[in-house]
Amino acid sequence: MSYIEWTSVHAPAANTKATVTKAAVSNAIHVVSGFTATFVAGAVAPTAVTVTVSLLDGATTIWTGGMSLPATAGASAEPIIVTGIDLPGTINQNMKLEFSAAGGANTVEAVTLMGYSIVT
Repeated sequence: MSYIEWTSVHAPAANTKATVTKAAVSNAIHVVSGFTATFVAGAVAPTAVTVTVSLLDGATTIWTGGMSLPATAGASAEPIIVTGIDLPGTINQNMKLEFSAAGGANTVEAVTLMGYSIVT
């Protein structure tokens, strides 16, 4: 049995959905040790918007939360920061952290997924 630590980050351009996937590995279980999500407005006020952030084990949602931005330039939603967990997934499944959609013009999303894989 081996343990492989990993961190995956996606910080795309404005008005682009942030999503990060730890691909399935044969005979492995991905264990999430933490994750973060940020949602900010640019220098020009966006349209007020609410999006969700979800953690998925394969096709199964195992956590979800919401983030909102007002129609204010430079606004920032309260970041989602979850650490110090050991949330195991299902063997031979991917693990994904993603926003539900792009936030719209003048918004920027970012996600980070941290964990380790147990390979049998």
